[in-house]
Amino acid sequence: MSPVALSAVVVAMVAMLTGSARADERAVIDQVVLEPAALGGQRLRVFVSTTNLQGQVLDLADLAVKLVVNGSKLDAPVAIGTYGPTQSDTAIVVVLQVSSDLGDVLPTITEALDTNVLGEANERTQIGVLTYGESVGAGKLGSLRAARAKVPTIQSDGSVGEPSLLDSLERALVMLKKAATKPEGRPLRKMIVIVGDGRDASNDRDRVIRLGKRADKAGVRIHTMGFSPKDVRRPLLLLGELSKQSLGTFRWVRGAKSDSWTPAFQQLAAELNKQTVITAFPANDADLSGAKVKVEIANRAVTYLNEGKVPAVSCNGAACDAGQYCAADRCVAPKPLDKRGILGWIVIIGGAIVGLLVVLGVIGFVMTKRQALASQVGVQDVPANLHVHGVVPPQAPSRPPKTIAFSSQPPAPGAAMPTAGAARLYVISGPYAGRELPLKHGFFIGKAAGCDLLIEDGFTSGHHAQFVMDGNGRVTLFDYGSTNGTFVNGQKITSLVLEHNSTIKIGSTELRFLAQ
Repeated sequence: MSPVALSAVVVAMVAMLTGSARADERAVIDQVVLEPAALGGQRLRVFVSTTNLQGQVLDLADLAVKLVVNGSKLDAPVAIGTYGPTQSDTAIVVVLQVSSDLGDVLPTITEALDTNVLGEANERTQIGVLTYGESVGAGKLGSLRAARAKVPTIQSDGSVGEPSLLDSLERALVMLKKAATKPEGRPLRKMIVIVGDGRDASNDRDRVIRLGKRADKAGVRIHTMGFSPKDVRRPLLLLGELSKQSLGTFRWVRGAKSDSWTPAFQQLAAELNKQTVITAFPANDADLSGAKVKVEIANRAVTYLNEGKVPAVSCNGAACDAGQYCAADRCVAPKPLDKRGILGWIVIIGGAIVGLLVVLGVIGFVMTKRQALASQVGVQDVPANLHVHGVVPPQAPSRPPKTIAFSSQPPAPGAAMPTAGAARLYVISGPYAGRELPLKHGFFIGKAAGCDLLIEDGFTSGHHAQFVMDGNGRVTLFDYGSTNGTFVNGQKITSLVLEHNSTIKIGSTELRFLAQ
């Protein structure tokens, strides 16, 4: 076959991996997780990989995305985030050809792999490295740190015979089957990364198809990088077939230098860390267990390669009791808002009355002194804008604009505004579940440095929302043009005066506003 014909075959193979010759984008559902959420609802997370024909990851944050369950659109609030900030568990086995044909390019491959993939993985990633030539080397899943120490030391084994690609793939699948999480039961994303020229000693196409389908059934995606130092392209079809059958991706690296390998591994890292995570909050009475779910993206030529199956509702594989929800990898019960008895309320009310009387007494004393001073100096009228001890009466700030430019620290909200008094936030779910936070004028929630409540969950904007107080003690919540919106009692808002016991959802964190 001529070089031109072989090039056409490889390009056709890459198009085939998308599932259609016409669509240039593909979507694959990797995982579906259903957990009990706070306030009696559920949290459905769908992990979706979306790439184009060149292997670039598509950003769905600004696109119209919907979840379809058993053929009908899911009627529930939806948030779009990415995989990296979720700190989810991942297990990766790197299968690397080290025969003499690739000996010269191995240092470039290992450096690009270490810098662009391992260097970008989170600490909850397990890594195993298998090398192969005529025989398969030893390897096991271990820590990210151990893998980064091993990869730079990999050298060619000097073998010149046909490599044992499929044997090494068999061993990689066994390694991933034994992979476990801590704590046990956490969702685990599994993948195999194969780097080689596609040659295999058995040359058994049926075995290739069987292994690819076996990987897909086990939830393992096989991502392949094909490189032929002698420009023999036909064996690359074997790598493409493995990726096709397992719903992974194939990348053809055409050069031996770092300017070819670095972009390929950067794309792979983006496919890992920028995978789209779609989170929906269906009602508790929505029976989703066992349902088929798929993703639909409006106005895009996307091929949807599979559907996901919704598992039974659980928290890391464990069923929660009625009224409990999943937080920090375990089932927890909402903290009671108040346990004061009648006597406690009597004490509180009595204390408030005494405090009010004291304040009124101080005000009367100050006014008497002012009047006496005015009469001594012959002043008939005291100016209305004279303030006692320099205290400026609070003024309600104007509504903030929809788009505001921030420095690293949010702007001061205004002149000498009152503090929240008894107003506070109770964190129902999220990283700070169970905590109570006192409110103040200008209290910011977001992921940017300097926010009063810092939330880094992949769904929260830099300066997401702000609490503003007026002179009458009312608290207003403003959304600062966030990507995923601010919800109060299930309704999306731009600004709203909060009432006692209002429920607020920002990103994946739910809070309760307590005015008393």
